Amino acid sequence: MSWCVDGDEFPPRSGSTSSCPTARGRHAGREFLDLARELLASGTLPRHWRAIIIHAYYALLLECRDAMTRWGLPPLTRQLVHAQVRLRLVFATERDLKEIGYRLEELGGTVILPVTTSGHCRCLSRRGAQAAVKKAADASPYSMRSMRTPHGVAAAVAAIKP
Repeated sequence: MSWCVDGDEFPPRSGSTSSCPTARGRHAGREFLDLARELLASGTLPRHWRAIIIHAYYALLLECRDAMTRWGLPPLTRQLVHAQVRLRLVFATERDLKEIGYRLEELGGTVILPVTTSGHCRCLSRRGAQAAVKKAADASPYSMRSMRTPHGVAAAVAAIKP
């Protein structure tokens, strides 16, 4: 017996794809960003800042993954989706897509923050969390002007190596 939670099948099937649809379709990334903003408004502790950064990262990752799916690019394997989305963008020939890839890398690197010898992360702060939310919102494929036209989408698809 298996069931779906947020688009993932439990227990997972063998193979690289799930039979479950994406839980919230193209709005899944936006929901992560909305949650990051809610936490930003109420969070006061380093664990809140880390959660905000993580949700900002997932917001951008899911928006990019869903955009690639809508653009008709070959499906991504569930186990490697983080690397595949990031690398497709970083190695794209279109400058805006590369920039999104770099922002995704930056957010992902911030999630795995260096810890001081006292066990506290020096990088976690309200300012850092605010910056992460802004980076995720600004780097979304939906916020790019070039992605608002069929010609822009065709150019993006051509710029990405599957």
